[in-house]
Amino acid sequence: MTGAHPVSPAMTAGDDARASRLVARFQRCLLGLSLLSCVFVAVELASLRHWKTGAQYVPWYVLAVIAVSGLVMALAPTRLGVLQARVVSLVSVPAALFGVYEHVAANLETGVLNHRYDWTALPGWEHLWLASTGAVGGTPALTPLVLALAGTLLGLATVGMATMVGDRVAPR
Repeated sequence: MTGAHPVSPAMTAGDDARASRLVARFQRCLLGLSLLSCVFVAVELASLRHWKTGAQYVPWYVLAVIAVSGLVMALAPTRLGVLQARVVSLVSVPAALFGVYEHVAANLETGVLNHRYDWTALPGWEHLWLASTGAVGGTPALTPLVLALAGTLLGLATVGMATMVGDRVAPR
């Protein structure tokens, strides 16, 4: 296809403008979902008093960085802001995986206290399975992945935005 637009070579300028507005609307929705996820995670962390150890501060820091980056993109999107949002998006995933590791490790430590299982007779892989699924222990093993979701939504909101040097950024 040799047309200027990948969908149809016969698209008019009005069609292109409508497509651009639609893309911008989806970007705002993704950004809003990212920020809303940050609010929900903050409420959940606060209700659990998730600040008793140094490792429990990690999600607060990641959450703050995602929220600030999302607010920058919502209020004054620049090309540098787009690049920063994409980096934050990438960093949120390993941070969330660290949280999953911490939660599973905490569940493994308390697994021996669970009266439903003969912990010493179970093989190691079953210990890991029970700790990962929440059958033993008190920490929700997969909950930290919500941070990865918030970061990924932030990164997806920047798809189609330019990252070249310049001032303001507008969706294509």
